[in-house]
Amino acid sequence: MGFMEKMRASTGAVLWVLVIAFGVLFMLQDTQVFDAVMAGPQNMGEVNGHPITHTEFNNRVQQFSEQYRQQTGNPPSREQRAYYEEIVWDQMVLELALRDVMEELGITVSDDELMELVHGDDPDPFIRQIFTGQDGQIDRASLNQALSDPNLAGEWAFIEEQIRDRRRQEKLNEYITSFQTVTSREIEIDYISANTRADVSFVRIPFSEVSDNEITISDSDVRSYYRANREKFHRDQTWRFRHVSFSKEPTADDTLRTVNLLENMRTDFANATNDSLFLALNFSTTPFQRSVEDVSELDPELQSVADLENGEVSEPFVTDENVKIIKRSNGRFVILSRNVEADPRETVTAQQFAADDFHADAAAYGFDEELERQGLEARQATLTKDTPFIAGIGESRLIVRHLRNARAGQVLEALELDDRFLVIRVDEVISAGPRPMEEVRSEIENTLRAKRQGDILMERARERFAGLGSLEAIAESAEREVQTASNLRMNASNLPGGGREPAIIGAIFGSEVETLKGPVRGDQAAFFFVVEERRDANIENLGSSERTRIRQRLEQQKAQIFTEKLIERLQDQARVRDHRNLFMQ
Repeated sequence: MGFMEKMRASTGAVLWVLVIAFGVLFMLQDTQVFDAVMAGPQNMGEVNGHPITHTEFNNRVQQFSEQYRQQTGNPPSREQRAYYEEIVWDQMVLELALRDVMEELGITVSDDELMELVHGDDPDPFIRQIFTGQDGQIDRASLNQALSDPNLAGEWAFIEEQIRDRRRQEKLNEYITSFQTVTSREIEIDYISANTRADVSFVRIPFSEVSDNEITISDSDVRSYYRANREKFHRDQTWRFRHVSFSKEPTADDTLRTVNLLENMRTDFANATNDSLFLALNFSTTPFQRSVEDVSELDPELQSVADLENGEVSEPFVTDENVKIIKRSNGRFVILSRNVEADPRETVTAQQFAADDFHADAAAYGFDEELERQGLEARQATLTKDTPFIAGIGESRLIVRHLRNARAGQVLEALELDDRFLVIRVDEVISAGPRPMEEVRSEIENTLRAKRQGDILMERARERFAGLGSLEAIAESAEREVQTASNLRMNASNLPGGGREPAIIGAIFGSEVETLKGPVRGDQAAFFFVVEERRDANIENLGSSERTRIRQRLEQQKAQIFTEKLIERLQDQARVRDHRNLFMQ
């Protein structure tokens, strides 16, 4: 076979393969396989293989949002909703991670238990809430009718799963509580530490008396400390970036529109026979209840309305962020006000377009070049994932989310915040881990310097005051005053006049009365002290009610510590897949 024949044969084979391939493509298209492939992940995420569904996630966020709306009368802001989304995510991750732990511990709810929680004498609170009759008893007929209704099969499956989850959680709480035993001795020790008191006199000599010139910190010292304490300098993922703001705040034109709106309402307001109703129908931000009878009760800039005739309405006043008109009505001054808000089209949309245009040009021609061309100024910022605070903006989880998958050098699309649109240029992305030594050098040097100051001062104090037998003599020699603290509790951490010094307080209650002690090293100073009087708690005064209160508090403390450790373990060991960036823009 010649070359051309081989080519024709080869081409025919290729064409045949393409025909078959296109046929397969059409068949797959008919079965919607490509819809599934192109759609990507179907859930918000997974925890140990358990899905965090989009529906459940949004339902929980909506519950938080609705609670906020009921409490405040307003919908949550963008940042508030982002905060709720973080809470819900953490909750669902923990719940699904706990599910595996509960299975390992044998904390399950069998079908028989579930039946008992639905049909038993002591049903689940949901069953009791829905199916309790007027006599206070479970309406068994209504319950059985609902259970047998095929149209409610889906709802019942959801309800039963909620009942299982609640009972599993109750069992887990019981399991945790079983490990939080508080002994009588622990109760008595807590009572004694809270009720043993002392009066103490002391002389405080701060470490800062040792000057910085007396201390040398070498590079070797810094490196040794850094190697031994790298975990202290851990930080979460961090971004360094610059940002340009396009404000959504009202403009002068927005103020003028509000002034004109109220100007056009003056005649109707003057003719209104029911001022309270008029304010309500026209959405006044000042309610009728804040009307005043004496003009002196008004802000100074509004008191010119004293000359108004009955039924007359003033011209608009612009004050702070709102506009007011005032009517004199039967001796009373009634205020109708409107906040100045950014016009959705003229102001907000215009700023969005400006931000989008800046992003497009900055991405195409360069961030710095576009700043110069438009005469704009960018601000620098550093944001760490676990501390999402930016100077001039505040705390923003929306920005953290926006930066999550950003690359260094990238100009990100405009982000809408509550009060502005933001265009970000990412300068650096720093992975989670210890901060570089040079970045924390000054912090290490300060720590080492404080320790050396303490070492030197303690040695000097032992030598200098060794022969002095009273606080007064030590105070005179040290050019310090004798201070006193009365009725000091054994469980205190702050020494009045001495700062936060738990080690010193421990030493005070471990010392004999009327005996000079010192120097004792504290966190920030050396102390000499004398316990003037100590009043030990009498355990016989510990009554049953107080014993119960202390037991409950200690149990709660132990449960909290246990739970925190459990959560840390779950967070470290859980296999979490996070697809939120695909669903939350």
